Amino acid sequence: MSRFLKLQLNRACYVSLLEAKDIKSGVIEFKHYMKRLNLFMLNPFYLKKCLKEKKQARDIFIEKIKKEAKKHFDEKNYQEALKLYKIIFDVDSKDVENIKNYIAALEKTEQFDLQFGLAKYLVKIDKSAENYKLLSEACKLIKDFKKAILFFEKALSIDKKTELDANENTKLGFLYFNYYTTFTHNPLHIKKASECFEAALKSSPNNKGYLMNAIFGTRQQKDYEAEKKHWEVHFKNNHADKNDEFIYSSSCCLRGDIPEWEKYYEARYLKPSSISNYQTTDKPRYDGTQDIHDKTLLVLCEQGFGDTFLMYGYMQRLAKIAKKVIFYVQNSTYELLKNCDENIEIQCAKTKKKEEIEHDYFMLCMSIPNVLKLTKENLSVGAGYIKTDEALVEKYKKEYFNNQKLKVGIAFLGNKNGQQKRDIPLKKLALLDKLKDVQFYCFTKDVEDKELKIFKRNKVVNIAKSFDDFAHTAAALECCDLVISSDNCILNLAGAIGKKTLGVFNYHYEFRWYDLNENDCGWFKCVKPFVNDEYNNWDKTLGRVIEEVEIIKKNG
Repeated sequence: MSRFLKLQLNRACYVSLLEAKDIKSGVIEFKHYMKRLNLFMLNPFYLKKCLKEKKQARDIFIEKIKKEAKKHFDEKNYQEALKLYKIIFDVDSKDVENIKNYIAALEKTEQFDLQFGLAKYLVKIDKSAENYKLLSEACKLIKDFKKAILFFEKALSIDKKTELDANENTKLGFLYFNYYTTFTHNPLHIKKASECFEAALKSSPNNKGYLMNAIFGTRQQKDYEAEKKHWEVHFKNNHADKNDEFIYSSSCCLRGDIPEWEKYYEARYLKPSSISNYQTTDKPRYDGTQDIHDKTLLVLCEQGFGDTFLMYGYMQRLAKIAKKVIFYVQNSTYELLKNCDENIEIQCAKTKKKEEIEHDYFMLCMSIPNVLKLTKENLSVGAGYIKTDEALVEKYKKEYFNNQKLKVGIAFLGNKNGQQKRDIPLKKLALLDKLKDVQFYCFTKDVEDKELKIFKRNKVVNIAKSFDDFAHTAAALECCDLVISSDNCILNLAGAIGKKTLGVFNYHYEFRWYDLNENDCGWFKCVKPFVNDEYNNWDKTLGRVIEEVEIIKKNG
């Protein structure tokens, strides 16, 4: 038997170990075998045989490891699959198929930075359109949307496509959208995203997913009439479920179609994902059709504190059609609301369990406009319907507001679990420091004193630290000459107590602010809106706010 044949027979060692699933030992034996082949290659007589054997041995080894890696990947055991893909990569770093599998496993384990690095390496060795798309996807996952767009369009140019298919248009559309919202806020990018969504829909006009994307794109551009046309097609196709009805209701509100908003907004608590989030009782739900002149109506709060303050403005209207109205509110709003109106009973979890309250019908508070059949003309709650505690007001005047400056309350953040796009960054709000002879009061909770030191000219009193509940908040607001607030509960409370308020809104504002083009915000008559003309362009808007404050100071 030849020396080379004796060496070749060692191949069976690592093959057997791999077949027996002893991968670790099989890898060790494979490496040992390759080293022995390298030694044999020093003899020119065996060079050609060794080169041939090395290739065959490596191919067999890789095939066995790939089979095992695929098994782990299919079973979603991605960590084990990753180890095997790494072993193959160490043996053959130009195996394109393995690199693609390696990239997929890295994505599954959310190691996006490594996924990007490997995808970048892949296009260096194989500049195919498919690989550029993999690199684009990796860029998207690390939120580098600019490069994601660049590499996706590079892939399309390699394919030499004059027209994209629906899937490609959709992917490109969302890349532009994410680039817009995350970084640029450039209207051209959201326009490009919308064009991609429209192109996808054109190629498949009855596809629900593409239709919803087109709806999404037109709304982002505030083209509500175009959005309405898409919705008409959607309803005509009978595709709309309760989730869609809720989304459609927000579209109706944004374009000022209050009756349609009221009709479809009821779907909010019928959505499968929302049913458990809304309170109910064992009594019938009041929908505005029942005669309740001799009945007790229990109104349940829902969503945020601002909604409670807003909807309290309708309680007197409900009191005219029901024998008794009980408003079940959040604990922290109870002290403020309990004595505002002797005709309205206020309860909360700390005073009485909902199940213990005697009533004939219940309803959710945000359904009030619907049951009262309100229109755009009579939707406003006016101002000044929530009364403050006179003793608390006097206390705040003496302790915090005893000065001759213009007293301005500011609030810039909402609920941390809410929509952060409503919030004004504090460094942007500090532009108000240009104003002279102003005393600012911070009504945003959980702000450190040191954060407010970015105001240099005008001191900011961190008055929110003194609040135990909203009765204190309202009393402090009553002492202000003016309130400047982003879209949060402070804005709603200031409007409800009748305080002159400048509301500052982002370009894409919450849909229920159905009309921010006038001198008031629609719901409250004392809240004047200032809306960003571009997404997150706070500087220009706050410049207009400063001009408004100067006018207020001048007019006294």
